[in-house]
Amino acid sequence: MTPNMLPETGDDRLNLLLTRLSDPKKAVRAEAACGLAALGRPVVPACIALLQSGEWRVRYRAAEVLGLVGDGEAYTPLVIALNDGKDHVRYMAAKGLGLIGDRRAVVHLGGVQHDENEFVRRSAASSLGKIGGKEAIGLLRAALDVEEIDGVRAAIRAALREAGADGA
Repeated sequence: MTPNMLPETGDDRLNLLLTRLSDPKKAVRAEAACGLAALGRPVVPACIALLQSGEWRVRYRAAEVLGLVGDGEAYTPLVIALNDGKDHVRYMAAKGLGLIGDRRAVVHLGGVQHDENEFVRRSAASSLGKIGGKEAIGLLRAALDVEEIDGVRAAIRAALREAGADGA
C-alpha cells in the first residue's frame, strides 16, 4: 500500500488515520484530521480519548476533528481542553466549541478572553460571535474594553458584528 492509499474497511481506515495524527509531518497530520472529520460521528470517542495524549500536536488535531464533526458529545472534553498547557490546543478547543455552537460554552469562552496567548483570545472571540446571544455579546464587549492588542480587538469587533450586536 502506498502512503496515500487507505485501507478499504472502516475500522482499518479509522485506525490508520488516528495513527497519522502523530506523524512528524504537519501535512500528514492535517490530512489525517480532514479524513477523520469526514468519517463523522464514529470518530468522536477516539478523538475525545486523544485529548489526553502526551503529544500536544495529537491533542490539537483531535480537538480540531471534534469541532469539525460538531457532535455535542465533544462539548465537555473541549471545555476541559480550554485549560490545556499548550496554547495551540486551547486555540483549537475554543474554535471547536464555536463550531459545535452549544450556548453553555459561552461562559467558558468568556473566561478564555483572559488567556495569555492572543491567538487563543481571537479564537474564543470568534466562537462567541458564532454562538451569539446577549451573554456572548456582553462578554465580547467586556473583553473589548480591556484588550490592548489590535488584532484581538479586530477579532472581537468582528465577533460582535457576527453576533448581531448593535453598533459593532
